[in-house]
Amino acid sequence: MTAGPFAGTARWIAAARARESLRPDRLFDDPYAAALAGPAGVAAMEASERAAGGENRFLPVRTRWFDDVLVDAAAGVDQAVLLGAGLDTRAFRLPLPERLRLYEVDQAAVMEEKERTLARLGARPRCRRAGVSADLAGAWTPALLAAGFDPSVRTAWLAEGLLFYLAEEAVRALLREAARLSAGGGLFAADMFGTGVRAQPAMASHLAWRERAGLPPPFATDDPAGLLAACGWRPARITGPGAPDASFGRLPVTRQTPAPGPDRSHLVTATA
Repeated sequence: MTAGPFAGTARWIAAARARESLRPDRLFDDPYAAALAGPAGVAAMEASERAAGGENRFLPVRTRWFDDVLVDAAAGVDQAVLLGAGLDTRAFRLPLPERLRLYEVDQAAVMEEKERTLARLGARPRCRRAGVSADLAGAWTPALLAAGFDPSVRTAWLAEGLLFYLAEEAVRALLREAARLSAGGGLFAADMFGTGVRAQPAMASHLAWRERAGLPPPFATDDPAGLLAACGWRPARITGPGAPDASFGRLPVTRQTPAPGPDRSHLVTATA
């Protein structure tokens, strides 16, 4: 996750996790989310929902989907990397094996804020966790390797809520680099938007900010399988909100997995 307003995005997502954790039918329980979000996160969440015209029902589903991917993958990999980890707390709240080495990669400001808050809360990770400060739009591999990452062992890579904020060239470079570092095999999981997301009214302010800042449009793709294959991965599962494996009782379930397209959100996995 990059700096500036995207650090605020991390607090917004934490606020959504905190709200979900209060529900009697919650899809997950994150006891640290409220403190990580703070008042700024709640305000950002409320502003986003005013712009969108209501609660984003996909966010809890997305979090649970990635939770399940990581827990399942942890049974067969030696290390995991959370790319654009933000204020994620999976190392503390999921039943991960103690042997697992989990690396959280994000901007230094985000990582420092998280470390301070978690230390104040007395949080203890359930696996061997390491925070890595790096810019995922630039050269992030040296910092990951310096933290102890081993390219020769099986790895699970998770990129939740990240790719949208990168330029297409940066997305392709990140996917290729993760594939190169997966000599021992492994899994890549990410969420991607179809190109129609750029035309949604709720995106207008974000697009205007990017234009003023001289940034390229946010990343989106209507062909996630083609993208993954072109960057060195073998597409394994491509699903999306409302599919039988991406609903969890919260979203209307379709009879089959929706086909990728401009108006779809994609949840994807691929193997090395």
